[in-house]
Amino acid sequence: MGRRRRQCGQAVVIVVAMIVALTVLGVMVFDAGLAMSDRRNLQAYADAAALAGARSYGPGGDNAHYVAMQYLGTSLNFSLPVGPCGSTANCPAGTYAVGGYSITLVDTFRYRGIFNYPTVLDVVISHRQPSIFARMLGFGLLNSAASARATIPGPQFNGAAYAVAAVGGDALINGGGAAFQTVTGPVYAYGSFGANNGPHSTGVPSQQTNFDGNACSPSIANRLDIGGGSNGLTYHTTDSGSLNPNPGVAPPNQYDNASPIPPGVTYSSPAQAKDASGNWMPGIYNGFAPSGGTMNGGVYKIVNAPNMALGNITNTVPMPSRVSDPAGAVAIIVDGSDGGLDLSQAKLNGLDDLNPPGFTGPRDPMGTHNFVIWGSGPNPYTAGVTIGPGATTDMSGIIYLPKSPYVSDGNSSPQFTGSVFVQSMTVHGGGNGQQVFKWVCGLNAVAGQPYDGGLIR
Repeated sequence: MGRRRRQCGQAVVIVVAMIVALTVLGVMVFDAGLAMSDRRNLQAYADAAALAGARSYGPGGDNAHYVAMQYLGTSLNFSLPVGPCGSTANCPAGTYAVGGYSITLVDTFRYRGIFNYPTVLDVVISHRQPSIFARMLGFGLLNSAASARATIPGPQFNGAAYAVAAVGGDALINGGGAAFQTVTGPVYAYGSFGANNGPHSTGVPSQQTNFDGNACSPSIANRLDIGGGSNGLTYHTTDSGSLNPNPGVAPPNQYDNASPIPPGVTYSSPAQAKDASGNWMPGIYNGFAPSGGTMNGGVYKIVNAPNMALGNITNTVPMPSRVSDPAGAVAIIVDGSDGGLDLSQAKLNGLDDLNPPGFTGPRDPMGTHNFVIWGSGPNPYTAGVTIGPGATTDMSGIIYLPKSPYVSDGNSSPQFTGSVFVQSMTVHGGGNGQQVFKWVCGLNAVAGQPYDGGLIR
């Protein structure tokens, strides 16, 4: 009899323990479900905010953070301003506390240096809310969090701001003779632009003109930006229009870290660097530079070359100058380990993509980013660029050598189509050369493919 009473008491304890355990489990399951539901909502909010914000990056102003916060405000029931985020022009990255929510916005670059603005937005949301039943067990708060990362849909562009840019000095014709130059697009000179005597007055149309001689459409006024004060050299417009200098403009640097990427193969001799047909192959050239002959399409990097006399070199597939060359465009990368660059007889096309921004086919097929020569970055090219007597240079693409002085002989008649950035530009007189810089309306450096972008977490 006593044994049965003892067993009955044990059963009551077991039943009570089971009830308590089931109650605890039920409490935890309920609040865990609440937290999971909250996290699903937070993930949807973070995705939408990151996508909307990333699409709002751009060279005209960064309002990505403000747009992301607007999206979150609609979802989480708050309105702007919040903390330092008060407008499209003033909404920095960082962490914002709104009610029980903590919102963190972080900028990064997907294509480092191609753009002077970020291209990737991270949105992290955490939420602390009171528990429903778990507080009875000492758990008063539930924590939920979600994150999203998004980037601008590709392709992505960085526009060429100038047909000619002397980012650290003058761009001038110096001396006598009959030499002159024509520039059909915008001009930048940190010092002055033009000629030091009237007969060499440099001609620029008052409206931007395409390489084919037609005005850009829609019509865009040409401009002369000067880094310092007034312009001290002589220039004129080719159509009797006006072209007044804009003083105090900072030097352009949008391509400082925009190097194309060469194939990962290194050549140490000309014999190694040629294919069975005798054409130069893309890759890294250590101790020498290609000279004469033809270059297969692609990206070439030259290091440790004491001099770079390219001779009468050209593309393997010689396309007409000034047109896109998706089969044979070339880009040459140089750096501070290299000696002087002689372009006197070079005829090279680096334009591999001139499609409009809305184009949805393959982009940048040769990977040149529309550069024909690039020499910047942490170890920039500083030796000179030479255009010798009687030069027949014909280069199409973006030449970006912002630390290199450019010197051309007065008897030379080089032609450049696209954009030329150098430290300074001097054309020596005493000859009758005709130096021509033809603009490409809407010229861009291109990165990315048309379906890149969106969520990348």
